[in-house]
Amino acid sequence: MPYRLHRHPRARRLRLRIERDGALVVTAPKRLRQGEIDRFVKAQEGWIARVRERLARAREGRDPALSGMRPAGIDLPAIAERWRVVYGAGETESPERLLRLPAEEATHATARRLQQWLKQRARRTLAPRVVELADVHGFEFQGLSFRNQRSRWGSCSSMGNLSLNAKLLFCSPEACRYVLIHELVHLEHPNHSPRFWQRVAELCPDYRQRVRELKTVWNRLPDWVTV
Repeated sequence: MPYRLHRHPRARRLRLRIERDGALVVTAPKRLRQGEIDRFVKAQEGWIARVRERLARAREGRDPALSGMRPAGIDLPAIAERWRVVYGAGETESPERLLRLPAEEATHATARRLQQWLKQRARRTLAPRVVELADVHGFEFQGLSFRNQRSRWGSCSSMGNLSLNAKLLFCSPEACRYVLIHELVHLEHPNHSPRFWQRVAELCPDYRQRVRELKTVWNRLPDWVTV
């Protein structure tokens, strides 16, 4: 069974991950023998098949407009924006929510350009919301960054730095707010203890519904944001 292998110096055990397109990624300790990795993957074939089947079902009924690296439009429900994308000369962004990108460019280069634009849009629109939530509920954070994480909606470091996934813009406003609350609460409780979830429930009573929603959103992201 083919897979992509990542050897990590701090990995203590083997870990498998199935990408949205069904690709298998294996993370392994740096010095683990190849034969042991292959045997582990072989033993997990049943689990791999079940996860791939579940991902395929989740993508059924997916909007065809989400396929490909050159979208004609971009919907950002979290901030109630819809952008039209045209391909011409240079890169510009208009107040009428028209995003113009270079036409003569490799498709993956266009995808990277769109990902960078998405991070800028997230920083511009979500950063004020984080600040407001922190002020209202008495949280203090040190730094705030926006990235394009492959497996997390956000994180909070032990130093109080928040890192949020720009893909949050594809969530509903309620699900997006839940993630912001989730990471802010980690400033008080750096784990997922009962006290952590109690605090989350105080600030976001319907958080369980939002967790389920986030799983659906993740499986229906546009192709260009996941490459």
